[in-house]
Amino acid sequence: MKTSKIPLINAVGCAVLLVIVAVQWWQGENRRDAFLALSRQNNELSEQRDEATRRAESFEADLQELKKSLMDTQVAADQASLAKKNYEGDLQRLQAERDALMQQVEACKKQSVAWEKALKERDQALLERNQALVQMRKKLDEAIAQLKKAGAQ
Repeated sequence: MKTSKIPLINAVGCAVLLVIVAVQWWQGENRRDAFLALSRQNNELSEQRDEATRRAESFEADLQELKKSLMDTQVAADQASLAKKNYEGDLQRLQAERDALMQQVEACKKQSVAWEKALKERDQALLERNQALVQMRKKLDEAIAQLKKAGAQ
């Protein structure tokens, strides 16, 4: 080889090495940019995952509260149903008692009407007897007066 070609080969080798270094640097920059993008994406996904986890926990708590509320509502509905049955039973019993008492009141009213009629008849009979006694008393007084006249003569 000629010595005049060595600097040229050296320059070409340096240029090739420079191109290789530039390509590797460019690939490194691209990889670094890709790594940074993936890192940002990872952070965003991590934040989204954390937010989804918080929402899931919140939904789970809400679900538990809803289940408890539903159970409480069911218990209250069962108690209300039982109370309604008891109320209906008491209502029927009280209605039967009311009906029986109403029948007794009606019977008492009929009895009082009968007693009033009997009292009126008794009062009428007493008045008639009193009038008869008054008339007898007058006759007796007249008879006594006549006897006194006859005895005085």
